Amino acid sequence: MYRVLKTDACAISFYGWPKIAQFATAWRRAGFRTGGHIVFRKPYASQSAFVQYRHEAAYVLLKGKPQLPEAPLPDVLDWTYTGNKLHPTQKSVQVLMPLIECFTKPGDIVLDPFAGSGSTCIAASHLGRRTIGIEIDEEHHRMAIHRRAAHTAKTGASVPIAGPGSGLEITQPR
Repeated sequence: MYRVLKTDACAISFYGWPKIAQFATAWRRAGFRTGGHIVFRKPYASQSAFVQYRHEAAYVLLKGKPQLPEAPLPDVLDWTYTGNKLHPTQKSVQVLMPLIECFTKPGDIVLDPFAGSGSTCIAASHLGRRTIGIEIDEEHHRMAIHRRAAHTAKTGASVPIAGPGSGLEITQPR
């Protein structure tokens, strides 16, 4: 088994509420326990059924005994809409920056194993964190690489994103 999270650390996992039972089971099997729940308030409804879906949600997941943040986040934050032009579940850099700032320190490594459009890597880079993004979808990987190149050209910060054709091999443990 590979260990990608250092001892006494936390992870943030966004999730779709219709699949919460599967997510919770997977988190427990991976050795996580919940440390908090964050709701992101949307100014619009992304879908409607019995209710209007006007939020996104994420769990703060813990392994070991991570240090408490110096300035804990509120459990309700506002969502910034990206238009989802780059990825169907695109997160804005502005939404991710407070999470990264709260739960990591400058120089830490931020891993996004489902990098999508690369927003997490760019947000982490803005905050002086080292980043690793992994994206399996070739189209999204190319787009994340393009965003990384634009970010690097603008700021001089390097943001590695592994995926098809990147020269890095990504394997699954058996």
